[in-house]
Amino acid sequence: MIEKLEGRFLVTFLAVLEEKSFSKAAERLGYVQSTVTSQMRQLEEAAGQKLFDRLPRGVELTGAGRKLEIYARRFVQLGRELEEQMNEEGAPRGIVRLRVLESFAAAALWGPLRSFMEAYPDIEVQIEAGFQAETLEAVRSRQADMGLVPADPCAADLAFDPLLEDELLWIAAPREAEAVCREGWSAVRRMRIAGFGERCMYSHAAEAQLAAQRTAPAGRAEFASMDMIKRAAGSGWALALVPRSAVAAELAAGVLAECVPLGRQPICHGLIRHKQREAGRAAQLLHRYLLGCGMKEVMIE
Repeated sequence: MIEKLEGRFLVTFLAVLEEKSFSKAAERLGYVQSTVTSQMRQLEEAAGQKLFDRLPRGVELTGAGRKLEIYARRFVQLGRELEEQMNEEGAPRGIVRLRVLESFAAAALWGPLRSFMEAYPDIEVQIEAGFQAETLEAVRSRQADMGLVPADPCAADLAFDPLLEDELLWIAAPREAEAVCREGWSAVRRMRIAGFGERCMYSHAAEAQLAAQRTAPAGRAEFASMDMIKRAAGSGWALALVPRSAVAAELAAGVLAECVPLGRQPICHGLIRHKQREAGRAAQLLHRYLLGCGMKEVMIE
């Protein structure tokens, strides 16, 4: 099989997997669609098995395709590491794939990242957003070199390097926050709770606190972005449990207020990486840079 494989076929295979479409993969790689189709046909011939199922909404990996994915990601990673090694004598260059939590990245990542890009213009940082469980899987499966998560996953195969201490706090519009200050947890029974849903650590923390207080809100709402959650809370429509770092500007401006009687919960954002996998030079540089700057641009009161 190895004699029939070409590296570009595996790169195309991963593009089809990630885009879930032959046409979108072709657009991403700068190919015509017939080239992608031809490469995948040759790859299936080399594997001796069907790799993709065509569905109305796109394409999906078969069981054989899922097996190939593991080795394809290893191959591409080795190629990147080899390129970095060949360029080691010159200016640092390469690609670093970073998974982040959207709410934290929006508040804290872009300043340090811009400084890093200015210091290392030949290193490309590719960023994707995801919740903690998705980020852990991305690092394990080589879809990401490292991840930014809101808590130590305490996983045997992953190293966690603390980056920034933060805290979860309940926020609302000033008028609703005053009601909570007067009535405590009982006020929550007539209010909605806004969050990211069951995949999010913040939502799990909120539900745990509600269960501990033996209370339930009047309703729950799930949103895809921190901006929507903040706007829902600022309008008086809902309460939300969020990191202080994500709402520091709104608290300072008086657009949002803390529901003090509901308490706070300390958290620590950090970087995760795979213990058994040596990172490339570019990833090592970004890792050291982020730890060194400590995201000090975000101040936690």
